[in-house]
Amino acid sequence: MFIVVILTLTACSHKTDKAGVQTDSQVVDTLAGTGVDRHSEAYIRQRIDSIYNSLVSWTTDENGYDDFVLLPNPDSLYCSSRYNALLAQALEVSEQTGDILFDADYWVCGQDISRDFSHKVEKVRDITDSTAVVELKVYNFSNEHDVELTLLFERGDWYIDDFNGDNQPYFRETIKEGLMVREKARSLVGSWGWVGENCPELLLDLEMTDKGLKATQCDVYRMYGFDHTQVTFNGDLLYVAESDGDELSPENQIYLHLQLDERGDLVGSCTLSHRLASKGYEGPIRLRKDYFMYRDGAQKTLSDYAE
Repeated sequence: MFIVVILTLTACSHKTDKAGVQTDSQVVDTLAGTGVDRHSEAYIRQRIDSIYNSLVSWTTDENGYDDFVLLPNPDSLYCSSRYNALLAQALEVSEQTGDILFDADYWVCGQDISRDFSHKVEKVRDITDSTAVVELKVYNFSNEHDVELTLLFERGDWYIDDFNGDNQPYFRETIKEGLMVREKARSLVGSWGWVGENCPELLLDLEMTDKGLKATQCDVYRMYGFDHTQVTFNGDLLYVAESDGDELSPENQIYLHLQLDERGDLVGSCTLSHRLASKGYEGPIRLRKDYFMYRDGAQKTLSDYAE
């Protein structure tokens, strides 16, 4: 199972010596229509300089500490169409499985960014009509990182098609695994009821949407319900939780961590509390598919239906 993590870039509040030489750049757009050879090594160097120089701008906050402004979504601006299409699919899969795609930012080669962040184009090679390779050094927190950029010429300019040849294969594998997870998720579609003794019986209805599994009902049978339930499934574990959207009743909480056992039941742990309940519940849980389809005459004393 692939692991994916959301990147949060935070400012560094101290100054460091510059680890690399930042190449001066010109705005590439100013060359449009001037007859410049966009397949020349000089132009490609300038294109990469322009891209990397635009990633971050540094300022000083009111307390005198370094602060920065990051370029919003450089992938959409500077990566190829097929790269962004694969990235969008991989992000969608990650959302469905509750995973996060990267544990570091491949633009800055780290989770954070330092005042000494800079880059240097070392070499441009293998230039063809449609492709080129750039060997780049990125400096962050005084660490030097070698980055190989694969470029694709499209829409009249050069766009980054991959970083070190790693991201596109990773996206494709993420998508492939996500499709397998989605097929497993289809087997969970339906109604699931809590099997147990001396506990409220939970009814969980799941349906498949284009965003993955969705809870259409999450109720303690004939007593009270949860209205903002979110579901994620990673192919092994099913997570169900009440989101923070229930502003009127923030005390309404449910957490389910479940997986299928050899009987086909969903088993795991449960924590729940509700404003209409005199007490909550925390303990093991067993949910059985179509469990309520064979019941009638529901009563408030739900333990009457325990097996």
